[in-house]
Amino acid sequence: MLAMLKMKTPRPSAATAAVILALLGPAVLSSGCGTPDPAVAPSEVPAGTVDDWPAIRERGVIRFVRHGFEAFETLPSQGLSKERYHFLADGFAERYGLRAEWIVSPDVDGLLVALEEGRADVAVATLTVTETREERVAFTVPLTISREWVIGRGEGVFGVPAGTSYEESLAAHYPDAPRAPVAGVFDPLNIRALIEDGAFDATIMDEAAARVVVRTSSEIRKLAELPYPQRIAWAVRRGNPELREALDDFLTEHHTVADEPAEIRDWEAIRASGQLRLLTISSPVTHYLWRGERLGFEYELVQQFAASRGLDLAVIVARDHPELVEGLLTGRGDLVAAGWVETPARAAEGLLFTRHYLEIQETFVTAGEPVTHLSDLAGRTVTVPEATSYLATLGRIEGDFEVEASELSSHNILEGVAEGEVDVTLVDSHRAELAATFEPRLTLGLALEPTMPLVWAVGPLRADLKRELDAFLDAGYRGLEFNSLYNKYFVNRRRQARQREHRVTGDELSRYDALIKPAAEAEDFDWRLIVAQVYQESGFDPDTVSFAGARGLMQVMPRTAEELGVDPVRLAEPEVGIDAGVRYLAWVRERFPDLPPGEQLWFALAGYNAGPGHVRDGRRLARQLGLDGSLWFGHVEEAMNRLSDPQYASRAAYGYVRGSEVTRYVREIRDRYRGYVDHFVQLDEADR
Repeated sequence: MLAMLKMKTPRPSAATAAVILALLGPAVLSSGCGTPDPAVAPSEVPAGTVDDWPAIRERGVIRFVRHGFEAFETLPSQGLSKERYHFLADGFAERYGLRAEWIVSPDVDGLLVALEEGRADVAVATLTVTETREERVAFTVPLTISREWVIGRGEGVFGVPAGTSYEESLAAHYPDAPRAPVAGVFDPLNIRALIEDGAFDATIMDEAAARVVVRTSSEIRKLAELPYPQRIAWAVRRGNPELREALDDFLTEHHTVADEPAEIRDWEAIRASGQLRLLTISSPVTHYLWRGERLGFEYELVQQFAASRGLDLAVIVARDHPELVEGLLTGRGDLVAAGWVETPARAAEGLLFTRHYLEIQETFVTAGEPVTHLSDLAGRTVTVPEATSYLATLGRIEGDFEVEASELSSHNILEGVAEGEVDVTLVDSHRAELAATFEPRLTLGLALEPTMPLVWAVGPLRADLKRELDAFLDAGYRGLEFNSLYNKYFVNRRRQARQREHRVTGDELSRYDALIKPAAEAEDFDWRLIVAQVYQESGFDPDTVSFAGARGLMQVMPRTAEELGVDPVRLAEPEVGIDAGVRYLAWVRERFPDLPPGEQLWFALAGYNAGPGHVRDGRRLARQLGLDGSLWFGHVEEAMNRLSDPQYASRAAYGYVRGSEVTRYVREIRDRYRGYVDHFVQLDEADR
């Protein structure tokens, strides 16, 4: 009889929230109101429960309170929109294996009351941080920084919605101004109509929404910009510091490593963006972290293609094969390179496949009695990853054996085989041979015929991208670069051993983690970001000295060390060099107080590399070029590249700078940091 198939219940996709979050359009930043959503079920946690983070994780449920979501707006904004906050919060719950419960408040004050009364744990809303509110609740790290504009036909009677932060701004800056009541939900377009109809003359509004109102009205103009930028954040109870810390870590990570918005792109759009997005999974063959670098046969082969077309390569690591398919279909990535073969199920999704770049044989692997003939499968269980070609192969084999579709990767299943926890697996021959090279307990058995071609995949109707990939593979297949890469991963045992030795597999990124963590925490940095920067600066070698005289793990200049109160002679000591570098990075970050947290970090790294003065020149030039001086990627980084051109450098306050080095520095640290974060997300999921 045919093999029996045991399917495990699939986990919810980690990409789902991020994909929906990216696909949803942004909305207005406001502390708006809404009506209760009857679809929201009552909480199973008793009202009055004021648990902090450990107890929340223990009970397995986290309660969010939000405004009504019955009428989303689609105006551009700074930060994230209300509905995108909803999916971000769900992503936080999923990260920690919690079930999210939602309740709805009709107004801003109701959000705070729900926290105070213990009916909710987190207020998920675009809340402006004010002194009055800080007396009642604790706020997370800012989700964005927003200035407030005064807009209208002229100063006179002001109209601002009750219960919003705009009331406090009006009282602080225009205490004697006459006011008109504004009823109902805060809606910038409704405010625009009221001003145009003469209900009042002016209002106060967040810059992003105000820009839209001014741009779409022939009567309303910007009258003033209030002097102090406002922090927009979520809120928790004041007595929940550990919950706030967990949210801070998650939101800070989101600011810096969130995927680019999902977009289904053709080849021309990819070329115009300058970036190719690779979807892959982590394994010793496809993609992995080696010290501070990304490596892997699939990764490096795609990197060669990107370089040949003048593109940067962004890597999006999925946790399983279903996520890879989802990523192509939703536009989260442009191509999949993950050791795939073309299968009917994948073709049925409309995916297109390139010509092959490798041929393999699917091979049975055991740790005990080998499978040398199909009859040897009798009474055994073959475990393979779900949604892979191995399931289709096993489904065509008749025999008295069971098939188990696992959530684990082939790499982890092979580890289970070696440990005696898995009976038999089926895996590509090149993966099997690589694993058996370093794990003597693994036994390679029957290699199935015929050989299977490995291919890359692109989304439906992306024939133009497929043609480019095919042309690259046709030109390079079994050529010098291809063979060199193949030998690096599958033939050269010495290089394989070195790659294996320094591969990042656990929760240790470097031998300096224990020194980096407290230094990073003291200055409110993610320690993994500092590890990424240390590798960029010195490759983890504390004895490194640059041509300019910078020293130590973080390449601090002796003069900078003296200004920090550090003896320059001691910079080669790891603890001293790390402490000095982190403190200097924090000092540079303070030079950009008007930026949202994520952007502030990129500007700080640029300033660390080139000096804050050159970065300020870049911001000024960006504005002159019609770019956004508050955004690094695609904006100020473009201006920085031009500051090496005498035409622009001669007019800059700080003159010439090697802009391409600065922009490469920031991009490479961001990419490495993203890799580290992805790695830890996978570790957390494995622990659950």
